[in-house]
Amino acid sequence: MKGRPLTPCAGMLLTWIRITGSRSMKDRRRVIQSLLEKIRGRWNVSAVDIGPDGSWTEANLAFSAAASALSMAEERLEAVYSFLTRMEETGEFTIIGRWREVTCYDDISDAENQQTDAKGDIPPPGTEGKE
Repeated sequence: MKGRPLTPCAGMLLTWIRITGSRSMKDRRRVIQSLLEKIRGRWNVSAVDIGPDGSWTEANLAFSAAASALSMAEERLEAVYSFLTRMEETGEFTIIGRWREVTCYDDISDAENQQTDAKGDIPPPGTEGKE
């Protein structure tokens, strides 16, 4: 790797919500898909509904963000949570709980990477293993 060593940071936010007034999976899906699409589009994070399967009224949502600095990942996930708390005021859902973790990988430049050549450069496609 040339230049400054890479120090990537990654964060995850899990939220548990209860969907009020949901009478079917269709109602649940409408609320969840709307939230996930808005969040993905606005903050460029990965967002997924992780269950529980078959529940009309409960949802566990997971969000992840990668960044080049710890503060950037923390700020992005905090912005997502702030958005959820503002959307909670619409009355469509209630936030039951949350969990967040953000960490950096300072020693990644020392890690062995199967994709790089002996000099630490990424070889052109189709030339892997040819020296």
